[in-house]
Amino acid sequence: MSATDERATMVHTLREEPGSYARALDDGAEVIYRVLPSDGGFVAEWEYVAASGSGEGPERSHGEEFSSHADALKYLEENFDDPLTGRGS
Repeated sequence: MSATDERATMVHTLREEPGSYARALDDGAEVIYRVLPSDGGFVAEWEYVAASGSGEGPERSHGEEFSSHADALKYLEENFDDPLTGRGS
């Protein structure tokens, strides 16, 4: 699946309610995107998990707080590739 298709699937999966979406990468690593309820709002977060035995460093993660579910999802959509570049970690 292309990155564009994967992004659209993630948005569709998380659009209706908070939850998580896992993206398997070609190198065996995985990125987990989450929208979770928080105190009066929502948290958008991603977590990069390296493939076991890859020799890569520790996991990377990043989260941001938003007042609405829609804003949290928009953040994940706009920053979909950040886990691959290490930005925001």
